[in-house]
Amino acid sequence: MLPLGLSGLALLSLLMGFGGIYLALVPGFPISWLYVHATTRKLVNWALLLGAIAWIVIVVQGGATPDLVSLGAIGVLGLGVLLAHRLHQDAVFRAVTDPAMAPDPLTLPLDPDHELALIEVDGVTRAYPLAYVIHHHVINDHIGRRLISLTYCAMCRTIITFDVTEIGPLYVGSFKDANMIVADRRTGTFFQQATFESLIGPLHPARLTLTHYQVLPWSAVRKLRPMPEVARVTPADLRDFELPIPGLWRRIMAGEVTPGLARRRHDPRFPARTRIIAFIGRGGQVVAIPKTEVLDAGMVDLSGHDVVLVAHGQSVNGFRRRSADQALQMDPAGALHDALSGTTWDPRGKYLSGPQASDLEPIVLSDEFWFAWRFFHPEGQVIRISLLPPVSDIPEKGAIIAAHTERKGR
Repeated sequence: MLPLGLSGLALLSLLMGFGGIYLALVPGFPISWLYVHATTRKLVNWALLLGAIAWIVIVVQGGATPDLVSLGAIGVLGLGVLLAHRLHQDAVFRAVTDPAMAPDPLTLPLDPDHELALIEVDGVTRAYPLAYVIHHHVINDHIGRRLISLTYCAMCRTIITFDVTEIGPLYVGSFKDANMIVADRRTGTFFQQATFESLIGPLHPARLTLTHYQVLPWSAVRKLRPMPEVARVTPADLRDFELPIPGLWRRIMAGEVTPGLARRRHDPRFPARTRIIAFIGRGGQVVAIPKTEVLDAGMVDLSGHDVVLVAHGQSVNGFRRRSADQALQMDPAGALHDALSGTTWDPRGKYLSGPQASDLEPIVLSDEFWFAWRFFHPEGQVIRISLLPPVSDIPEKGAIIAAHTERKGR
């Protein structure tokens, strides 16, 4: 009975060790299972291993000799402990708190097209290369008097920042519906990153506090005055993103498969990994527009939502329209210029010169994959830049409409 009992413990240990994978990728498992696994896996597997060792010691002291099956089971239990520590989202993607800032950002090994997320709090601006953030998924940083958490789900490319001053730093708690679950260190409460809503845990029900960020290429960031503080990174920090299985990430990104979310749940109007720019428009309406259309246009004036989208390199930022008469243009250096008032702002919307001596008001944007945005925002409005006449004057929820229906005079 001893080998049989140890084999059962070894199997349970392996199930716990690999649980971070199959529990997250199989939609049928409830969120409560992911939560229990995430919070107990290490304790359970250590208890199984130590219990089995104690069992073996007692048997040996009684005069019996452990056979090879029993010793092999002990080895598997040890593997289960290793997997519990190493093969879970919080271990594979280790959150960083208070990353060091570079003494001289101009010496960093950044290419001109590297994108950086910029966060400003209490007059302090810091920048984090996204090629570095993706390896950790969560960067917590004390900026001014606030604690800000920059979160980046690689699978759906959802980049969102939260003010977590009140609850403390976040980490990667698990994965559900092809989107990261974040958790707070103090209580371990699970939050769905894409919706900001809690799922389970001591703080549930609760909602994370959304805050603002911008994305610009390094070629633009390095010219900003004053220059933001930039996270200190090495070439290793900027390596290509990979999953533990080499080559798997490239195969996933090249197709329509979205692990954790069945293809039948995709909206087929765009390929799954079409990049979209989303924001909250007038009246609280969630709005999205294909990113390539914004990049091709350079600047998109959505007057119906009082929003102007501005492309800079491969990055897109958004600003609230100052007035109905505003006529923003972008010069070759990336500065924004109001042709009517003669006022000029830098790529971040910071005032440079002219009669309107104040900054542009940035809006919160998300740059993510279509499949994820549509799944979590099924009634969002999709705007297209098109020369075709509008399909209808009053679009239904979730309908695709032409961007020129936003034009003045509609």
